[in-house]
This record gives sequence, C-alpha cells and structure tokens, in this order.
Amino acid sequence: MFRGFYSLLDIDQQLLVRIVMFFYRHNISHITTTELRMQLNISTYQANFACQQLHEIGAGDDHFDFTYDKEAGLTLAGVTTQTIEFLTVLLAKKSLTLKVLLNGSLGIGGSRANFLKNYGVSQSTYYRIRHKMSENIKVDFPIVQISNEIEARAILQHITFFFFASGEFPFNEYREQITDTLNFVTRNWNLDLTNSERKEVTYFMAVQLFRIKNRRKILTAKDDLLLPPTDLKFQRAQKYLQKNWELTEEQAYHEAMIFNTYLIVYDDSLHNKQALLKRDPEIEQLTEQQLHFTEAQLHIKDCRREFPEFYCYLRKINVKSLSPFFFINTYIDAATISGLKHSYPLINVLASHFVKLRRKIQDPQISETSSLQLYYHYSLLLLTAIPNSAYNDQIHIVADFSTGRIFTRYIQQQLKKMTEANIVIDTKLDNGTDLYLSDKYDVSVKNDQITWNCPPTSQDWNALKSVVIQKRMQKNKEVQN
Repeated sequence: MFRGFYSLLDIDQQLLVRIVMFFYRHNISHITTTELRMQLNISTYQANFACQQLHEIGAGDDHFDFTYDKEAGLTLAGVTTQTIEFLTVLLAKKSLTLKVLLNGSLGIGGSRANFLKNYGVSQSTYYRIRHKMSENIKVDFPIVQISNEIEARAILQHITFFFFASGEFPFNEYREQITDTLNFVTRNWNLDLTNSERKEVTYFMAVQLFRIKNRRKILTAKDDLLLPPTDLKFQRAQKYLQKNWELTEEQAYHEAMIFNTYLIVYDDSLHNKQALLKRDPEIEQLTEQQLHFTEAQLHIKDCRREFPEFYCYLRKINVKSLSPFFFINTYIDAATISGLKHSYPLINVLASHFVKLRRKIQDPQISETSSLQLYYHYSLLLLTAIPNSAYNDQIHIVADFSTGRIFTRYIQQQLKKMTEANIVIDTKLDNGTDLYLSDKYDVSVKNDQITWNCPPTSQDWNALKSVVIQKRMQKNKEVQN
C-alpha cells in the first residue's frame, strides 16, 4: 500500500510512482515487463500501459531518462530521490484528483460549475473523487483529524507543499497579495527565514488566504490557540490583515492569532517575546519529564544548565508535536531506525521513552509512522546537542602496536573516525580500559583484547565495531540495573 499523500494522485499515476520507487529502492536500472508484473503483482495490461506512460514522460522531459521497449523491457536510468520529486510535481500538475481537491477546498479553478465545464467532469464524478480522497486520507492517516477549520487548513498546507513545493508556485491567484503578506510578516516579527522556511510559510499563507477569499472560511474565538496577545507586533498584524485581506476587526484578530501561533510553533525563539500558547503547561510538563529521565539515565544534575541548547531544541520539538500543524509525511525506512537503535543503545533508550511520554498525550494523537519520525528527530537531537562525554556508554580503547608509534598513531586516527561508536582513545592501560588493541596478545593484560595483523583488514574493522556495540549495550544494561 502507498505511504503518504501519493494515494491522492490518480490511480494510474500511483502505479508510475510505485514503479519508479521500486527502481530506486532496489538500485536497478532495467527490468522486463514480466518481472515488473510479478514484483508489483499487477496485470500485464497495467504493466505495459504504465511502462508506455513512463516512456512518454522520458521522451518529453529532460529530467527523466526513461525508455521502454516491449521486448527488452523498461529502463529507468539514474533514478534518485530527486527523480521521484520531479515526477511527483509533474504528475500532480496533471492529476484530476488533486484538481478536484484544490477546487473543492481552496476554490482554485473557479466555481464548481465552471470547473465541471472546463474539465469535462460530471457532478457525480466530482463528488465520487472527493469521497474517495476523504477515504484515502482516513486509511493512510488514521490519526489525522479534520474536525475544525485549523485542522483543515493544516492538512491542506501539507498536501499542497508535498506535491508542489519542488515546482513552480501553483497559486497564481492572489500571488502578489501572498508575497506582500510574507514580506510584512518577515519584517514585523524580525524573521530570518531560510529558503525552505520561506517556502513553507508561503504555502501556509496561501492556504489561509484561499480559504478566506474563495471559501469564506473565517476563524472564530474557538480556534484561538494563544492567550490574548498584547504586544505591538500582534496588533500590527491584526491591522494589516484587516486592511489588506479585507476582514472585520474581529475576523482579523482571530486570523492574526493563527499567524502568531504558526510562527511560534516553527520558531520557538519568539515564544518568550509574545503571547503564550494555551497548551504551554502541557508542553512544559512533557519537556520536564523528558529532562528528568535524561538526568537519571546520564547521572546529570541539571540538563537545562549543562546543556541549554538541548533543552531549547527539545522544547521546540514538543511545541511542534502538540500543535495542529504537526504532521510528518516523510518516510524513514526500517533499516535506518534499526541502525540507530543498534548503534546507539543508550540514545535509543532515551528517544524511545521521549516518544512514549509524548504518546500519553492524546490530543493530538500521533500515528505509528509519525512516532517513528519523532523518534528519529529526538535521536538526532540527543546525538548533536549532548556531547559524547555525557553518555556513560563510552568505550575506552588503548591502541599499542609493536610496529611503532607511527602505525599506532595511524590506528588511533582511524578509530577517531568511528564517531558513531562513541569511542575514547586512551594512551595507557588502566582499570577503565574496555579494549586493548594490538598486533600481539599480552597475557599480562587483564582487559579485553583484540589482536590484529598489520595492517587490519575491513573484516577486522567490522568485527571491532560489533564488539564496541556489544560492550556499549552491556554498559547500558549495567547502568539500568
């Protein structure tokens, strides 16, 4: 089954993406039609038709090196994630399903009557497509709720960004107004946006504007996620929206609220300078629980004081995960997660518990897929914001080779490159030495030893990594016990 928003493409387009992803994941460039049919469990007609479509795409676009011969089979040369991204944009532009979505939700394509006429679609087909889309979202994202206007806007932002962000901006209507608003927001809140952040904020604004202008969906007091703001930046934003988006004072107030909330969620440095999120106590409680667990595991007295960057970014992740805007549609494969758990056992303990604490909070719920992504984000934070020396699973190695100090120094330098192993290189043996590495076994040394010939082979290095991981896991068990 497809993961993510690809299920919102037309049926025949979904198969094209499946095929290209199959090539990418299996690192192949050619397959016969028979093999393709068997691997993807599709009919001969489906296989031939899809291959012909890919051939036509390759012939008409320089981004793709796709060719198909009925006898020889399908050749997709140089497939990368960028290939998949380009294909996604190309298919999205042609997708009737997405056109119906954009028309029904954002009014793109004019009135429904004009849309049906322009695309030659009957009203029954139009509603059948909309119903199917709704069902697909429920199946692929069972946790996602669309019970209010903010949640509807959030999912629409994610969908449009997913399909169109790698291509030209699709919202030609109100383009100038969106650009002007982005410039105002950037100045008003003194934002220093990267190119990716600027693009994401642009899609957020576009969805807000189209919902208001074309669908007359206006936020009300029940949608406010902040305590009443009193700062001048918020007041300026309210006045700007009232004037330039043609809203009443009350409407502009609630729309400015969602702008302010969104910016806090994606730039938590603004948090202390502006109104507090209504859920701030929950965010603080979750963060405190995670900090206490970290302190207990690492035998640290005060995480906030010793690792202030870790605290700030941990809180930022939690702010996002407890907001209506939290949604992860990327896919981290099982091998990546397994590798993390295997290579960093202590970080795995911490990140897994962080996710467990977050999942105890029911609103908003997070799916299994999003939980894995959240685990990945927590793991990366633990890897980058807490120094290796803080983890009690460091492995102390002494390297000492009879071939001389130059060779010993070379081995030490190679060991330092094993950054994922959390190794400490010592020069002398003591009771804290975990491994003694040499070309000669020493019966007088009581520490564990690994004996290598000179120079060590790739098998030697792989064996060392396995031993290091085993020792780290053993240390973690001892600490936990």
